[in-house]
Amino acid sequence: MQYIIEKYDCVGSTNDLVKQKAKAGAPAGTVVLASAQTAGRGRMGRQFASPAGSGLYMSVLLRPEGKAEDALTITTRAAVAVAKTVEKYTGRPAAIKWVNDVYQNGKKVCGILTEGQTAPDGSLAYAVLGIGVNLRAPDGGFPEALRDIAGALFAKDEAFDRDAIAVDILDAFFEDCGDCYDEYAKRSMLDGKTVTVLRGGEAVCTAEVVGIDRDFALCIRLADGSETKLQTGEVSVRPV
Repeated sequence: MQYIIEKYDCVGSTNDLVKQKAKAGAPAGTVVLASAQTAGRGRMGRQFASPAGSGLYMSVLLRPEGKAEDALTITTRAAVAVAKTVEKYTGRPAAIKWVNDVYQNGKKVCGILTEGQTAPDGSLAYAVLGIGVNLRAPDGGFPEALRDIAGALFAKDEAFDRDAIAVDILDAFFEDCGDCYDEYAKRSMLDGKTVTVLRGGEAVCTAEVVGIDRDFALCIRLADGSETKLQTGEVSVRPV
């Protein structure tokens, strides 16, 4: 895949900018890479902190060309690509929290947001893959609400090459387009854990995570012993 990488000091949202480019006919492989975002967001519309000089904020335009690849498959492939790249640069293992977060040393170091545009026939016309990686803690540290959750790949005095990391994530994503299930499942940080199932940010129930199936659904065991699968949604390992 040939990338067309456009670099910016600061944008509102890399995902929104790539959407604009998609509607204008930009080709697959168009990439927006920014040093900061003023309106970055994660899943469920949450704000994604994107301070200048501390992170990698990148969005990629994908055009599936009739393939059945959906947003979940794109997200899981991206999580594996990020995890592999994180491990390459830090020498430490990375874990994946279903469905779209990458963790290291128990802290979230990356969030992924995939947004799709449906064609009239119901297929995926295009998708925008957004990836935000915390490379180092921002000056003054992470916001108070995130200090127990967020982590970074590098210490403040460690050097890194943001552009090289971005390209390696892209290479890992596009070069390994096959089945990423095994790589994803072996990095799952939720197996055997008790989680709170959330809908709309509200707690629904607690459950034990049994595993992840081949369709990347989260398999859970409820309090009554019955088992079910979550195809979409959110879970928390923290009390809600």
